[in-house]
Formats: sequence, C-alpha cells, structure tokens
Amino acid sequence: MDIFGKARAGLEEIRRLRRWFHARPELSYREKETAGKAAEYLEGLGLPVTRPEGMTGLWADLEVPGAGETLLFRADMDALAMEEAPGPWKKGFLSQNPGAAHCCGHDAHMAMLLGAARLLASGEVPSRRNIRFLFQHAEEHPPGGALDLIEAGCLEGVDAAFGLHVLPSLPSGRFALLPGPFMAAADNFTITIEGKGGHAAMPHLLLDPVPAAAQVVAALQALVSRRTDPLEALVISVASIQGGSGTHNVIPSTVELKGTTRTLSREIRERIPGRLEKTARAAAAAQGCGARLNYEKGYPVLENDRDAYRRALEVTRSLFGEEGLLPDPKPLMGGEDFARYAEKVPALYAFLGVGAPEKGITAPNHAPDFDVDEEALPRGAAWFAGLAAL
Repeated sequence: MDIFGKARAGLEEIRRLRRWFHARPELSYREKETAGKAAEYLEGLGLPVTRPEGMTGLWADLEVPGAGETLLFRADMDALAMEEAPGPWKKGFLSQNPGAAHCCGHDAHMAMLLGAARLLASGEVPSRRNIRFLFQHAEEHPPGGALDLIEAGCLEGVDAAFGLHVLPSLPSGRFALLPGPFMAAADNFTITIEGKGGHAAMPHLLLDPVPAAAQVVAALQALVSRRTDPLEALVISVASIQGGSGTHNVIPSTVELKGTTRTLSREIRERIPGRLEKTARAAAAAQGCGARLNYEKGYPVLENDRDAYRRALEVTRSLFGEEGLLPDPKPLMGGEDFARYAEKVPALYAFLGVGAPEKGITAPNHAPDFDVDEEALPRGAAWFAGLAAL
C-alpha cells in the first residue's frame, strides 16, 4: 500500500488547511475559531468529536472493529503572541489577527493531522488500530493545555501517544527520531534585586541594585560551567532585565531579572531552584543588596518511550526509506507539554524537517519570517497514517 503516495495526492488539501489556520492565528486558551474549524472538518469525515466543557481543546475517535489497540495522535492549535513579518513567502495568507502569528508551526501540525484523519476515516488507508485525533489548546502557555485534556479524559483507553513538530533547521522531509530524553524541562524564574535608590551622582549613599544585578547574571552562568557535569545539558538564560524609570540620574531601588532554565535531567532540574536562590543572594549581598527568587516549574523533560521509538522508526523506514531519517539526531533544549502525555502513557515525539534554503525557508521557529516547505507536509500526514495502518 502506497501510503505516502496517497498522502502526497492530498497536498493541495493539506496546503489549503495550513494556510487557513495560518491566516487566523489565535492565542493560547482563545482558539475558538481554530477549534471550530478542526471540529467541523473531523465531523465532516464522520468522526464523533468530543469537546470538553470550558476548554477549546478537543478530540475525535476513529473506531476500528476488532482493533485491540488505541493510539493517540496529537496536534497543537495555539499561535504565538507576536507580529509576523510580511514578505513574499506568505503568498497572501499573512496573519489577519494583530499580535498573533503561527510562527512555530502549529498550523502545519493541524493540517498534517487532519490530512491523516482524512486518509484513515475514508478508508483510503485502512487503519488496524483505533485512533484518537487530539487537537490541543495552549501548548505555548505553561502550564499548558495537555493537563486540561488529560483531566478531561483524553488518555482514557489510550495505549500509546505520538506527536510531530516541524523544524526549518532540518532538511525538508527528514524525520528526527530519538529514544529517551528528547526535549528539555522548561522552567521560568524571576529574581528581584533589592537595594536603596536615590540620586545617581551619590551612589556611595545608596545600595545600587544595578551592578548587583550584573553580578547575579554573571554568577548564574557559573552554575552551568562550574557546578554542572559538562556531559550534562543545562541552560540558564536571563532574558529580561528591568529597573528604573528610564531617567539618566535616578538609581532604582529594585531590578528584576526574568529568565528560563532548561535541562534534560530530572535530577538537575530538582537542584536548580535552590542553587539559583543561593547564588543570587550571595552575588547580591556582595554589593550590599538582597535577592528574592520566584521559580515556576513549566514542562517536564520529554522522554520518548523506547518501544514507541522502535515502532515509529520502523514505520518511517517503511514509508520513506533510510534517506527519510536524519542521521545522528540530537535532543532539543526547547520545552513541550507533550511531555505530560509521555508521563502517563508510552509516547514518541518526533521532528519533521521543513527547511528549504533554495526556497528561502531558513528562519527558525518563533522568528517573524518563519515559514515551512509545504511540500514536506504530506510526509507528516503519511507518518501518522502509517502508524495506524502498518
């Protein structure tokens, strides 16, 4: 059975869906029009749709007589809170909603999963397993929509879960699969440096939190370079420094640092808050200031199940050959709340390359000029369909 050929024949339908979603991005927890479109399409395929009360996330079930296994396929629906850069690559489907843009690829994820649903629900690709098509809200906004949907029962009766994310940093059409830790735990922190403000001409009479904040930023990096095994992955990034009123001659009383931590190790993740707080207090105290830490845990480490990995690897090779696989893939330090499903059931998350330098498609996820090579999207639809049929 030529599953990829059947998926490729539906390219224009997948492209149409992707562009419809792309032009109408909606932020986390507000995906009403997006969810409505997905539900309408799934119901048009004859699939019963479950829409839990109070949320935009939903799922649809394909029941296969005699099937002894149920697989969950997940796509995320929300857009990023950012402006999209206009350019010829958008071809008339630029975001119509100010302050929102599908610059991560969730529009492509939905289009690929709906493409797979069409193949399987129509019987064009006969499924050997029951399939739950899950369209998740709020992936971009911790604590994330996965927790809501799990509480609503989306994993009831599910034996394994699979998800796919597009990456322009990978060659178009190549899949990256890896067992074990695949994406990082992603947490956020705020450190408030407390001093004593006043006239900038008389700093000796004050407790200046600005140089104290600079010392804290520098000291935090030593937690990576000198307090962590160099063979372990840890990122500590201060992404925002805010203090003062914007005037030239007033030293503020407080400076606020905001940042993120990323690690592939559960053990390191548990140690980070205590070490952040101790380091920040010591560095600030050296300047006569105090420091307070607020630490917010986000998504856990996403760990791919080895049996699910072997299944996905076999399906990918069967559909696309060895050339469809990215050699020597590496984990990504980005965070994903697909990890919530992987904590509950055997799961596999994969990347699909959508980069095409010859077409000018090179911008990374979350860049204002992000785009995908749409020619690769039928491969994603075929991958999901293959997991159901092979």
